Amino acid sequence: MHEAVTAPGFEPNGGPDAVAVEAAEDLLSAASRLASIDPAGLSANTLLTYTGLLGNSSRIIEGRQISNVGDIARRSDTDAGFDGLAARHGAKSPTALFEVITGAKNSTAYRFATVAKHTTPRVSDTGLPLDPVFAQTAQALSEGTIGLDVAESITSTLAPVLPRVSPEQVDWAETTLIGNATGAFGEVPFTADAVRQQARLFRVALDPDGVEPTTEELHEARKLVFKHQDDGSMKITGVLSPEQAAQVTPVFDACMSKRTSPTFMHAEELAATKQAPEERTRQQERADVFTSIIGGVGKQHSTPKLHGRGPTVMVTVKNEDLDAGTGAAWSPGTPAPLPMTFVKQMQCDGDTMNVTIDEHGDVLNLGTAQRFFTAKQRLALIARDGNTCAAADCDIPAWLCEAHHVQRWENGGRTDVANGLIVCWFHHRLLERGEWSLTRDENGHPRLIPPDWYVNRRYLGQRRAPGDDDSDPPDAGRDTGPRT
Repeated sequence: MHEAVTAPGFEPNGGPDAVAVEAAEDLLSAASRLASIDPAGLSANTLLTYTGLLGNSSRIIEGRQISNVGDIARRSDTDAGFDGLAARHGAKSPTALFEVITGAKNSTAYRFATVAKHTTPRVSDTGLPLDPVFAQTAQALSEGTIGLDVAESITSTLAPVLPRVSPEQVDWAETTLIGNATGAFGEVPFTADAVRQQARLFRVALDPDGVEPTTEELHEARKLVFKHQDDGSMKITGVLSPEQAAQVTPVFDACMSKRTSPTFMHAEELAATKQAPEERTRQQERADVFTSIIGGVGKQHSTPKLHGRGPTVMVTVKNEDLDAGTGAAWSPGTPAPLPMTFVKQMQCDGDTMNVTIDEHGDVLNLGTAQRFFTAKQRLALIARDGNTCAAADCDIPAWLCEAHHVQRWENGGRTDVANGLIVCWFHHRLLERGEWSLTRDENGHPRLIPPDWYVNRRYLGQRRAPGDDDSDPPDAGRDTGPRT
């Protein structure tokens, strides 16, 4: 049987205090039973019902906590000085006190405090009680029909327009949003993200003139930060304005091909190949597209020149290391050593210059640059192979791609159109590493051939094309040959 623990300063049978603590302890006791429930043992319908009930419980608790935060804030008024509730407990703010009590992280506590500011009773400058700014949202929180996420979506989105629109208009928007969030209009309840999106539309409809100042603030807040890490990688963070996002998003959407092939392998297949397929997450693919865009811009004649040349990726490597394919290369663009595979990839698409240096570090001879694929050759490759990367399903535009030697230059391959291919940075990397190979079909078009371990995975034989006869044996029609 659960045994209540008396809280410090709490007297049993002490009216509202006793009721509150007892109710919270009963809730904690009942919730402890959840630890014995294994969701893996539940039927599908019960699992969903169970999950939904816990969601209902979370909303009720969040509503209570929002109310608590509001009351802590009122009792911590700055006019009270060191007698304020937060100050008495050594907290710099009501939010900080809530963090200490609940163990929540700062951002979570801030969200509770911000919603509480809009949905809990207020006190006027003369000490008179005032209703919450968003009274309907406050009521829905108290009933447990919405939780923190939906309340935040409504209040944070509509609050900026309060000084410029009539209370009746705000009430209409609030009623509609809460109704959609709770399914009150006979529809499936909206998620918190859907409520926020609709609230944004309402905000524009209610206050169309308010869009411009908000947009200007977002424009001023734009930034892009590049930070070199100790391991040589670069961390990129930043914020784009809505106008910039509108231009950037479709470019990345167009360049990021839709790959739906499986990304896993059986354990024995992994052991046999000793290598997992290099599949890309959407985040990794976005990074590759960004790299291709920057590299492509560097090749344009309109790009600003530096020391008489366009932006140049300069890599230094010893001749003996280059010949042996071992060692490392160095570039001013990163403090980390670069692998020889990267140098090989650059050789396909750039130019090289031999520099002879004596034992004292003095330059004895500076050779002329040996250019590889020229701008005219690139145009010819694009005209022959198409406007995108030669790899199937890769939509990166050809002007962002690199030129690759089908037969390696160091093995005698000529730098001409017949021996050239336009591929994006990512697929060029795969080719240089030797994981994928190249061939041409009967029409002379290039095809990238994945390695056997990639196409001969066991589960691929279980995939059937639409219209296949279910009576066929498991291996019937199985294609174990190369695919692109």
